[in-house]
Amino acid sequence: MVNGVAELIFNLVGWTIQGVCLYLEVKDKGSNSNQKKRSITNLPSNKYPRAVLISSSPITFGNDCERLVNIAFQTNQTFPSMMGTCADISQYLRKELSKQYPDEHFHIIMGDNHAFGFSVDDGQYYAEIEQDVYRVLIFAAKQNPNIKSDIHDANSQMIIQWK
Repeated sequence: MVNGVAELIFNLVGWTIQGVCLYLEVKDKGSNSNQKKRSITNLPSNKYPRAVLISSSPITFGNDCERLVNIAFQTNQTFPSMMGTCADISQYLRKELSKQYPDEHFHIIMGDNHAFGFSVDDGQYYAEIEQDVYRVLIFAAKQNPNIKSDIHDANSQMIIQWK
């Protein structure tokens, strides 16, 4: 019961952030072009620049991942107790991606932006997203549907800290 309530609250926060972003985009399109553009990065609770897509295959997958990573980072900054570790963010990303790509199994690598490098070549689905502090790599791997994957997140308990 408690997990269900926590999940409901978590989803409501995510939907609220998405709604605010959508509202601001629609409002900006109707505004005079001389006015300063507003976006989620201009909201007072967001202290850090948005994450941006570096590369992806296909671009629609990359755009989906970029949007989800920014929602996760924004939620972490606004409600750190709700999404405070890499495991929380990875779980959210996998859950949301599985809604749009139910037949894929996604791996997520997240760490300090300039602490390590990685690359994925020619995968069916991959995205690399960069932010001032963190870098996220998301990719799908082929798997036998009869074998259950076990996820061992090496950095799952790493607390997200905005330096």
